Amino acid sequence: MNRIAIVLAIAATCLGAYSCKSSGDGQKGAGIEVEMIELPSGNFTMGLSPDNRTFVKGAVAQEVALDGFAISAKPVSQALWTKVMGSNPSSVKNPDAPVDMVSWNDVRKFIKKYVKLTGQDCSLPTEAQWEYACNQVGKLGFVAVSEWCGDTFDAVPAGATKDDYFDPMTLMVNPCGPSEGDVKVVRNPSERIGIERHTKKAGVGFRLVRLTDDKLTGNMLAVLDGNSLDRETVDASVQSPEEFTIGDVTFRMVKVKGGSFQMGFSPESAPRWSFALPENESPAHKVTVDDFEIGETEVTVGLWNAVMGSVPYLNDINEPDLPVGNVSWYNCQSFIRKLNTLTGRKFRLPTEAEWEYSARGGAGSRNHAFSGSDDPWSCMWFLDNARMKPQRVGYLKANELGLKDMSGNMWEWVYDRPETYSEESRVNPTGADSGGNRVLRGGSNSSKWEACRVSNRSFMPAKNVKGTFGLRLAL
Repeated sequence: MNRIAIVLAIAATCLGAYSCKSSGDGQKGAGIEVEMIELPSGNFTMGLSPDNRTFVKGAVAQEVALDGFAISAKPVSQALWTKVMGSNPSSVKNPDAPVDMVSWNDVRKFIKKYVKLTGQDCSLPTEAQWEYACNQVGKLGFVAVSEWCGDTFDAVPAGATKDDYFDPMTLMVNPCGPSEGDVKVVRNPSERIGIERHTKKAGVGFRLVRLTDDKLTGNMLAVLDGNSLDRETVDASVQSPEEFTIGDVTFRMVKVKGGSFQMGFSPESAPRWSFALPENESPAHKVTVDDFEIGETEVTVGLWNAVMGSVPYLNDINEPDLPVGNVSWYNCQSFIRKLNTLTGRKFRLPTEAEWEYSARGGAGSRNHAFSGSDDPWSCMWFLDNARMKPQRVGYLKANELGLKDMSGNMWEWVYDRPETYSEESRVNPTGADSGGNRVLRGGSNSSKWEACRVSNRSFMPAKNVKGTFGLRLAL
């Protein structure tokens, strides 16, 4: 059984441990219907705010993928609790306010009765479902009370590092925490808390969740956790770029005729200054790529906002022509998924081979050290001229394919996991089959010139965000 299947199986077991069973009659109880909000399957960085700005107290950033589910629009009210249970235990009586002073055990009893009355499957949300809903709906809808979740609380053991304990390099699919334990998770938007299951506290309530038929697709999981690209077949014999418009933002994709090249450091493309050559660029080896398309520029703040409806922290919506930054590899996948929904196309991140072939200028390469020139000041924004600030895309000299800013301005995520080079010839490589790191290319506005060379490689955990991490699209 592969890793995704194992995680899914574990998740299903955990969910079953505290999911309510339907009575099967399908009838709703009079006056106890709960308004539910349906949320689509998707992925998010758990433990980190949606704008990549703040961490949840007591949490570790961890990439999570979830099946679709529905969650109650508001915490369970005192009126609903009274109708189901016959009394109101709340600290301050108000039928329209959320019920509190209920333990985790009390909530389980409520859910069992609610299911019997309504015939509807329901449960406490997992912590992952709760945080995903909070991020999707907005924090203001989740501040009336702190809320019980189904999970057993898992704190970082004393003396253990967060990364060692939580293994943040691994994509979690429908996680639900440990299956046993008396201390359960209570959540609010900024903090995760552990409270014993029999404890009743003022200001601690809950809401309900039920699963839907919207399941994670194999293609989505293959992209997030596998080594498979859903590609379009591209014919680059017609060289005119494709132009796309989202809202009031237009961007262009340049068609690149496939071919073979020497991937990795080669003496003929060495800069005229001495530098220490990283081991991961050698040996140079023959790589062949098919026709593809690649973005003329990096994805901009304006395009990100047009697709996503907001921009990540450290990006200024009033500077739409700057390259978007502060995005993780997983953030890029979410952006691409929404872009594909809007366009009906199969946008993706370029493979590392496609990126380097493009940066070198494709079949018409002049073997420059940087993308478009041997003179760094003419073709790229780097530490010496950008002074650690992103610059408007497309301003400096383009390379042989008409591509801009492939050296400097923003590090660009590519699809691949890091793979050690060998002398073996490759055709359309897509990187290693496993691992939590992904490859970044091109250097940035904060990089020294040697990091912006066309063969330079950087490896980072796919969940990592930084002001200089951006992307470029491919088809």
